[in-house]
Amino acid sequence: MENMRMTSQKSSEELKTRAPKRQRGHDRVAVLLEAAAKVFARRGYDAATMTEIAAEAHSSIGSLYQFFPTKPLLAEALHIDRLERLKAGLRDMAERSIGLSAAGSGEAIFDALAAFIEQYPEFPVLAGRRDIPKDRKARSRAELRELIAAFLRQAHPPITDDIVLMAGIVLELLRIAVVVSSDPDAAEDRRVFAELRLMLRKRLEDATAKD
Repeated sequence: MENMRMTSQKSSEELKTRAPKRQRGHDRVAVLLEAAAKVFARRGYDAATMTEIAAEAHSSIGSLYQFFPTKPLLAEALHIDRLERLKAGLRDMAERSIGLSAAGSGEAIFDALAAFIEQYPEFPVLAGRRDIPKDRKARSRAELRELIAAFLRQAHPPITDDIVLMAGIVLELLRIAVVVSSDPDAAEDRRVFAELRLMLRKRLEDATAKD
């Protein structure tokens, strides 16, 4: 019985992403992640297989499993990478957009997301997974909400409503836009994005100080 418990514990510990120690390993992980991105975007998360991803990377399945023992671990690593890129883009945009109106800031954020999804079409697929770790999901949402709040605090004239509430509204509309992007039928209808953008603009205009 004790041996069984030790074996179970060992198996659990082994099912973790292996961090590469050399540059060659980092390069291999980068290739595997980009291959996974292409397969997830093309096939969807549930239909994608590790065998397809290895083939896309021109790698052996053993090499893929060496770094990512399971598909959820691979998807999570790719999702975190894309989230970090999104957050970096929002920070950069905030630095270049000081003095925008609240409505202009909201539209800039919305347009940045649209451009991001176009560049990384796998992002909506990753965001729609049912096996995202809850603690990481909550942490990422909080970080994005704070980035948006920091962006909105720069608005001129200033926002008079609760900034945190406004950031939450913006984030929720962005989430809906991401969900729409993962729906093949809705994604073809650009009017959905236009309406979401208009809703965001109107709400932020209402939240702005009036002269």
